[in-house]
Amino acid sequence: MQLKLGILFLFISFIGLKLSAESVFDNVDTLKYPYHLWNEEVIEAANTAKNANYMSEEEKNLIWLSNLARFDGYLFGKTFLKDYIETNQLKYTPNVKSLFKDLAKSHKLPMLKPDKGMYELAKKHAVWSGKKGKTGHQRFNERAKKSRHSKYAENCQYGYFTGLDILIDLLIDEGVPTLGHRKNILNKEMFYTAVSIEPHKIYKYNCVIEYAG
Repeated sequence: MQLKLGILFLFISFIGLKLSAESVFDNVDTLKYPYHLWNEEVIEAANTAKNANYMSEEEKNLIWLSNLARFDGYLFGKTFLKDYIETNQLKYTPNVKSLFKDLAKSHKLPMLKPDKGMYELAKKHAVWSGKKGKTGHQRFNERAKKSRHSKYAENCQYGYFTGLDILIDLLIDEGVPTLGHRKNILNKEMFYTAVSIEPHKIYKYNCVIEYAG
């Protein structure tokens, strides 16, 4: 199985493997969880942003992982989420427990495709937030209108740089009673996305993710 180095880079921090031509899915003997159960065609199909040269590798990774969670949430929970929780010694809080249940309901949702116009909107907000040291969704309605999509949503995350860290944090959605970030990621009515990870003067990094349908 051949995966792009951009995908492989994700697993450096994830499982401590050195960057190589091998995929984590080819190293099943070194892992506790059944990564070999992932279908090769699904892995490739989920990597919708692989040719989006305007995005960084971690931005592409976040879209790739989001698509895996949307397409087979149960397996995502059994592999990526479970391993992440144990590697980082996270507690099984009510939000974590509910995430496993919600992921189990996520089955064959549409793969999110990158949208360059939305990316420019996400990047502009991420750069502005980072330079100003701000958090939140200022001028969200303006971005939604400029996107020209009928349905629009946005997630913002602060403090992490890698796609895996950002996605898991937003999926767990600790401290967010509405689970709004998780719902955006697993929304079956969303078909397009954009990710921008930029420096932040207070939190070191901030990420803006746009979704549209």
